Amino acid sequence: MECWHCERPANAVCSFCGRSVCKEHAKNLPYLLDSFRDKTGKLKGLAVSDAIWCGTCHPKDEPVELDGLE
Repeated sequence: MECWHCERPANAVCSFCGRSVCKEHAKNLPYLLDSFRDKTGKLKGLAVSDAIWCGTCHPKDEPVELDGLE
């Protein structure tokens, strides 16, 4: 695969959109792997603090509605 930005060989894939990137263009963002409620009912999340991000896609800050998937 080639880097989305420069077309050189890619070293990683964006955790959010799947675009491939080289080391020079790779960036980092936190990535939520899973969410769950603990024994007390408090919502918790398992996250990776430095997941690969292409810098092109725009992960949403807030949840989006998924109409028609129920």
